[in-house]
Amino acid sequence: MPRLLLSLLLGAWLLGAPSTARSAPPPPIDSLQMRLTPMISAILADGNGDGTPDRLGDTLAVSGRVTAAPAQLSHVRSNVATLQDDTDGIHARLPDGPLVSRGDSLIVRGRLLQERGLTAIDVTQYRIVPSPPRTPKPVPLTVATTVEDHYEGWLARTRGRVVDRRRTSKGRSLVLESPDGSSSARLSLFVADRYENRFRLDRFETGDVVEATGIVSQHGNRYLIEPRDDGDLVQSALAWEYLRIALIILGGLATVAVIWGVVLQGAVDRRTRQLKEAKRESERMRKLFESVFESAPVMIMLLDEDNRFERINKQFETVLGWTEEELLARDDAWTLLYPDDTDRRETLAFVDGAPTDRLESRPKTRDGHQLITEWWRTDLEEGRRLCLGVDITDRKRQERDLRRAKQHAETARREAEEASRLKSVFLANMSHEIRTPLTSIIGFAETIGDEAGDAAGENVVRFARLIKNSGHRLLNTLNAVLNLSKLETGEMDLSLEPVDLTQEARSSARQLLQKADERGIDLHVETPDRPVFSQADGGAIQIILRNLISNAIKYSAKGSRVWVRAYEDDTGAAVLEVEDEGMGMDPSEVEDLFEAFRQASEGRDRTHEGTGIGLAVTKKAADAMEGTVTVETEQGVGSRFSVQLPRAEGVEPQRTTRP
Repeated sequence: MPRLLLSLLLGAWLLGAPSTARSAPPPPIDSLQMRLTPMISAILADGNGDGTPDRLGDTLAVSGRVTAAPAQLSHVRSNVATLQDDTDGIHARLPDGPLVSRGDSLIVRGRLLQERGLTAIDVTQYRIVPSPPRTPKPVPLTVATTVEDHYEGWLARTRGRVVDRRRTSKGRSLVLESPDGSSSARLSLFVADRYENRFRLDRFETGDVVEATGIVSQHGNRYLIEPRDDGDLVQSALAWEYLRIALIILGGLATVAVIWGVVLQGAVDRRTRQLKEAKRESERMRKLFESVFESAPVMIMLLDEDNRFERINKQFETVLGWTEEELLARDDAWTLLYPDDTDRRETLAFVDGAPTDRLESRPKTRDGHQLITEWWRTDLEEGRRLCLGVDITDRKRQERDLRRAKQHAETARREAEEASRLKSVFLANMSHEIRTPLTSIIGFAETIGDEAGDAAGENVVRFARLIKNSGHRLLNTLNAVLNLSKLETGEMDLSLEPVDLTQEARSSARQLLQKADERGIDLHVETPDRPVFSQADGGAIQIILRNLISNAIKYSAKGSRVWVRAYEDDTGAAVLEVEDEGMGMDPSEVEDLFEAFRQASEGRDRTHEGTGIGLAVTKKAADAMEGTVTVETEQGVGSRFSVQLPRAEGVEPQRTTRP
């Protein structure tokens, strides 16, 4: 008989006793699966281990399913409701507002507080998310796990034996312990005075086993379970004297119970592992979302269906200066950001669902600076909106500066074109209005000098010669200016063909031989017997030679020598060279030598006439024929100008060396 009784007791315990392991929370709850508010477990986190949540006193927002509506819970306060998500549960003190029912999806905002060991949210505003009502299933617990594992705020179901009945100034309670006496933990089933008639605690006697469903709470060092209605309290067994009869009836099923217990325990363990893994994955995704939300390089704001702020990220706070707590706590948040009525109306129309999904707005920062921002809107479920924005103030400033620069450039271009046109008109007029009369003056001077003879006197002949020489000088200057202008604008038509530099050098020297004789200069031409062909323009070659030879004669003293050479160097290039024994230059002056209207004697006493155009024309002409001009000079010794030009293709080179 004792052995049979032991078997019956074991079978009853296996069938009736709940698992001592803490059950994993239920899976995510439909409409709240997309987490845009912190999970309840996150705001209750106690990272420093001081027994209170780290965010105690903060204003924050959470969401969850209503497991007990106000005035349903057997709590002393009639405005207390409880919320639960897939991570934890919490008590919430609700203000006056829309009617809240069990199973509603609720989002609340308020300050986190703790009173007599119970953590709760003192709610300042809340809203009901439209969705079918659904209440999370109660978590099965034992008396020991309810007390030891801190399930405050959870909807739970537990079984316990009544060991005491008490009355306090606030209400009545039943003190429960484990039905099998395996733990010394005690749990109070509490009902406030105002609800005494609704729950009928008088029907339970000491020794009765009660199955209680309700919200786990805490009052000082005591843990409570608060039922919601009379149906949450069920007498699950008779007193101990009647239990023996039930055990005898159940004895025949003991063996089956053992088997099923093992099977069910295995299933529960597997399900528990799955739920724990699901919870870890949910927590991982939540942390990932939080990381992306807070570290995003763009401003992010989450708005509810009434365009009130629910969340903002750190970039938003960095750019505009307002914190999340400040914007959530104030009804005039939009006025803070957009003091101007027009800007505020446009922005609110955009976030309220305007046809465009992009907006350029001008908010003000906390310190009063106005920015230019660009926003994009994404519509979410239940009327909520997610807006992303960037600060484009610098970009707009750069665009404005670029437009101004373009306008200035366009103005400068038009002015340059007008200047070029006026220059062309001027040069054309100068060619016609000056060169033609000047040619006539030179011709008349030559005629006067030839026909006057001795009869007119020496002065007339000298004056005629002076007029002729000055006219030639002016004509050469005019031609140099016109040539320089044509070369600079590309208007000089160059016909590149094989040109014999030997013949060109001899021809130019003959033309300037009289000028050299007049100045007492010994002009030498050193060219090979065979032609030196270059791919060049004959007119441009004459311009180069006349300028270089004229300069050599002009800057050489009486009795000195000037050499004109043509040859082909070791690289295959055709070379024209003019060397003199004149005044020479400081090598530091060579750099500016080929600039128009510059002379080596600039800044010193001007002992030689000239405009400084000849060498500039020479350089431009050589460049136009893909040639180069180099200078070797020494002050007081003389100078050597070398012009390297491309050799004519298809013409047999005549390898000559420099004389």
